[in-house]
Amino acid sequence: MTAQLDRNKDLVRRLYATLHGGGDFETARALVAEDYLDHDLPGIGEGGRDALFALVAGVREAVPDVRPSVVQAVAEDDLVACRVVAEGAHTGAPFPPGIPASGTRLRWQECHVYRIADGRIAEHWGVNDMLAILTQLGVIPAPG
Repeated sequence: MTAQLDRNKDLVRRLYATLHGGGDFETARALVAEDYLDHDLPGIGEGGRDALFALVAGVREAVPDVRPSVVQAVAEDDLVACRVVAEGAHTGAPFPPGIPASGTRLRWQECHVYRIADGRIAEHWGVNDMLAILTQLGVIPAPG
């Protein structure tokens, strides 16, 4: 069982390296189920793999040098939970929507849970630290 859990964690790490960090959508097609289901990311829901790829493309347009790193991953049964730290400069398209490029270097954290089925990422739950992003962009004041 340990070998399978390690393969599942590696699959999630490869997703971040190829898709989120590398923008290699073709390679990522083999990692994500076509009927991928997202429970938390806006605009994806039951839109499948293509909806996920469209969202990632939008983030990469806004932060072209985005570099996410999976800093922790824990696996149990068919689930992988991970903590991600992402960094990059806000130099491209408006992000979040309506906020023009600022040149600001951003750093934020994310927490995700993925369900693996048949060797592919099939389902996702997760959160991004939008407070950190909006604070760094000067959209809202820093807490305190």
